[in-house]
Amino acid sequence: MSVAATVPGPAFSILSWIDRGLSSEAEALRKLTSAATEFSGSVTLGQPKRVARETLDAAYLSAREENWDGMGSARVEPTTYAYASQFLRILSPDLAAPGIAVDTDGEILFEWDRGPRQTFSVSIGRDGTLTFAGLLGYRKVHGTEHFRETLPLVIADWIQDITAQPTNGANG
Repeated sequence: MSVAATVPGPAFSILSWIDRGLSSEAEALRKLTSAATEFSGSVTLGQPKRVARETLDAAYLSAREENWDGMGSARVEPTTYAYASQFLRILSPDLAAPGIAVDTDGEILFEWDRGPRQTFSVSIGRDGTLTFAGLLGYRKVHGTEHFRETLPLVIADWIQDITAQPTNGANG
């Protein structure tokens, strides 16, 4: 039995592993797995993640040079983009898509804003540092974790909780 088969449903929808395969067989398997899990051919299921991918790519392309905003902002490092891509890849396609932007320090920000007192954000640094903060009603969280093989549980839980909330007139 595989490890994936032993993980309960909701946790597995957020948590995933980093793909380190380099061979042509690994690439073929990656494409097959992606087709089966990303629902890229489905407008209903694949569209939000496809839009998020396009937003991430556009944000990276616009901020690859120093001073990209004309106000002295740091450029996005290729490693930051790689970590952000992996972060987006492991999010379940049925979750509400996050807003994606580049911070002036060169980090990539993912944010779920569901309305007043319903927000969660994760900023991804060039070394895989995840700086996060959230507010859900009267619950608050903030901290720093490192992105390794899977998302840290505190981040996965908050993403699950915040995306389960109905939107109250905000983006998200």
